[in-house]
Amino acid sequence: MAAARPDNIYDPSRDAFSDYQNARVSASSKHQNIFVIAGGNWCSYCYKFERNLKESALDLVIENNFILMKANFGDGNDNERFFSLFPEITIYPHIMIISPEGKLLESTVPSTESEFRGLLSKYAVTATSA
Repeated sequence: MAAARPDNIYDPSRDAFSDYQNARVSASSKHQNIFVIAGGNWCSYCYKFERNLKESALDLVIENNFILMKANFGDGNDNERFFSLFPEITIYPHIMIISPEGKLLESTVPSTESEFRGLLSKYAVTATSA
C-alpha cells in the first residue's frame, strides 16, 4: 500500500453516497448540475488533472457553475453504494455530470483542454441562465 501523499486530493474516509445526496439538495436549490470527479490518491493522472485545473483556472469555472463533488475510489473505500448508481468506470480520473434530479447527463474522460472546456460550456448553469 502506497504511503499517503501530503497533498491528497481525495478523502478515502468520505461516504460518496452521502455526499451525492447532499450535492443533489444543493444542486436543486441552486439550479446547477453536479460535477463529479471520480478518482483516487493512488492515481497519478488524477494529480495531473487537478494540477491542470488549477493552472488553467478551470477549477474556478467548476466551482462557480456546478456543485463540485469528488468521489474516492480505492484506498480501502470503493464507495460501492455511490458508484453502483452509474455505469461502470474503468478509467480515472473520470468526470460525471449529473442533473439535480439524479440523471446522468455525461460520463467521460475528456482528452484535451478544448474538449473539457466544451463539456463545461455545455452543462454549466449560471444564475443568468437558470
